[in-house]
Amino acid sequence: MEAGRGTRSVVICIAALAAILALSPAVLAVALGVIVAQDRDACPAVWTVPALLLSVLFPAHTFVLLALLPVLFWSSLVRRRDGICPAGMSILGVSLIWHAPSAVPAELVAGLGAAVCGLVGWSVLGASRPGNLGLLRPVLLMVLVVAAQAESLAVCARIALEALLLDLALLVLTAALGQKFPVLAVLRLPFPLLPGLVVLWLGIHAALGMAAGVEGWSVLGMVVALLLGLLSLSNILEVGSLFLARREVVSGTSVLLLGAGSLLMPALVFGLTSPVLHAMGGEWVWPVWSIGAGDGAHLLLPAFILTGAGIWIVLVRPWRVMGGVVQAASLLVPALGKLLTIGDGLFDEAPSLNWMLRRVIAGGRLRLRGLRNMRAPVLPDLRQGAVGLWLVLLGLVLAVLGVMA
Repeated sequence: MEAGRGTRSVVICIAALAAILALSPAVLAVALGVIVAQDRDACPAVWTVPALLLSVLFPAHTFVLLALLPVLFWSSLVRRRDGICPAGMSILGVSLIWHAPSAVPAELVAGLGAAVCGLVGWSVLGASRPGNLGLLRPVLLMVLVVAAQAESLAVCARIALEALLLDLALLVLTAALGQKFPVLAVLRLPFPLLPGLVVLWLGIHAALGMAAGVEGWSVLGMVVALLLGLLSLSNILEVGSLFLARREVVSGTSVLLLGAGSLLMPALVFGLTSPVLHAMGGEWVWPVWSIGAGDGAHLLLPAFILTGAGIWIVLVRPWRVMGGVVQAASLLVPALGKLLTIGDGLFDEAPSLNWMLRRVIAGGRLRLRGLRNMRAPVLPDLRQGAVGLWLVLLGLVLAVLGVMA
């Protein structure tokens, strides 16, 4: 499941995507236990083991879902390493919320918001760039889907599901081809003509629809919209650091794939999943010309792209100057990467704080250092027997529950 192994990543992401509709919480618990045992940079065992056991005992409770978020995203967000396929972790997070309809969406939004703000604040105080916070965006969109379904707002649920499916498709595409074509990470950016803008636009409209249509969501809807914007900005930092680290010439094939993804990804994703979206929202979705937000607003991005592509084909005749067009785009994409790296300046230097805040922060660091020095259980290398050992552990837990019942 290492990032960059295209075939394995695609198979794992498709299998994890099937878990959203096909698997049960018990099977998800087995999958989580096995996957965490494969990662050597995973969340510490003092947190992982109790969280996984609680997920078996109380699979649909909000506090358990929030406790599992560090288990899923510890490598990417805390250690800033992508040892386990990030797309698979996001899909499993979506699956957990999908199979917990009794969880409280407001508490999930509050927990996700606190986690994002805590990670950003820790990065600012420590003068270090945050991890790939964009991995939390599908989880937040799934919370919107569950909340809209609970409030019988089918249109809002459909719009949030559209954004969710497109975001997951972009994650899977990046996991499959990211090692060979790193420029494909640009597709998740919230810029015009890119699918990332469609994800952000649909997510914000779904959140504002919840704020306008549900009593008690007027503030939460605005918070979700702001969180979606913040997570999209974190994608800019992630892509900028990627370009800064690689410093290589963008190939013509990468440019063509980037153009094809911008042109076809929304239509392909919404077209292939249109029966599911129709069953949820009562409306067929095939955005060949425009993308609707359910509240009367329409994003004419496909119309603009198709019109521009038609004019370009007729007037420019790309089959004659394709080499020149690809060469120009190959120079433009690294320039975009240099522009995106400007945001790293926010984390070059820790802010200057007064003595009271510095005293509080220093005291907190001493307490954390004391916790780190405590002897914590270290799991041996259980990669070969992870499935059997975790099934035995789950069997013991279920046996105790059966005796107590």
